[in-house]
Amino acid sequence: MGDLDWFKGTWDVVSRSLNANGEWEDEENLQAEHSAILGGHAIFEHFDGVLMGKPFEAWSIRKFNPQENQWEQRWVDTTPGGFADWTGHWDRDSSIFIGHPNRVITPDGLADKAVREVFFDINDDRFSWKYETSEDGGDDWTLKWSLEYTRANG
Repeated sequence: MGDLDWFKGTWDVVSRSLNANGEWEDEENLQAEHSAILGGHAIFEHFDGVLMGKPFEAWSIRKFNPQENQWEQRWVDTTPGGFADWTGHWDRDSSIFIGHPNRVITPDGLADKAVREVFFDINDDRFSWKYETSEDGGDDWTLKWSLEYTRANG
């Protein structure tokens, strides 16, 4: 469980995402809180703010599965079809966490392309996250959404 201790806390989040017109939108009014639950056996995430000009809220639970030797995450949000079921691994050498979905439901239905989330540039007071898609099975990745997390004061 200690792999994601850096993740716990309250974070101010700056978002940069591609809209439906293929243009980048920047937003600075998001916040995320990550806390240990279930006696320290899982991490609960509450993500909240305005995304693409609309109120947005998400909840997530992450837990390490020792039988599979990987992290598992269940995500739900306020967008149409906003549900994801992820698995991932932590690479201690590069301080990168890469998650791949078991199932991602988008407004258009099940995702038909490869997607991943990557946490990187991780330190005590900040980290970066990106969501990428691949049309060729994972050889080439295209950035669709990025988040910059800074630990909130207080």
